[in-house]
Amino acid sequence: MGYDIYIQTPDGKPAEGDENYFRFAITAMPRTLDAMSNFGMLVDLPIPSYPTLAAYGLKREDFQPGAKPDQATATRIAEYRAAYQAVTDAAEPDPTGIPAYKLAWSDGFLVTVAEISAALATYEAHPQVEIAEMPVGDPTWRRWIAFLRRARAHGGLRTH
Repeated sequence: MGYDIYIQTPDGKPAEGDENYFRFAITAMPRTLDAMSNFGMLVDLPIPSYPTLAAYGLKREDFQPGAKPDQATATRIAEYRAAYQAVTDAAEPDPTGIPAYKLAWSDGFLVTVAEISAALATYEAHPQVEIAEMPVGDPTWRRWIAFLRRARAHGGLRTH
């Protein structure tokens, strides 16, 4: 169990190649989030609410393999999926960092280029940044920061 993080292309598809994937063990992510918080890279925002199936007149059975919905149900399913995707893709218009929930939860939230850029700008302005990526000890932080910089140059990232 852990966190699978994928860089995406500007058109929202997963970027190809091993360099566009990062994995955190479930025990490692809290340390990384703590470090990011200490550098001022995270913002504390509430997790947005997902749409409910009932709001679209749907039930779990409508999503089961082999279900053959009528046209009206298929339309409601498509509307529900669009509303669900809108929640995972939501972002502040002027971010000051990465909302912590987007990395702490493996729900496929989009961490936008603007959010990553704001987080990295705060990190790079920190007075201790010079020693943060020194080649001593665990290389995870250096690799993570390099991964964030790569994601900033592409289309953001998603955590699953």
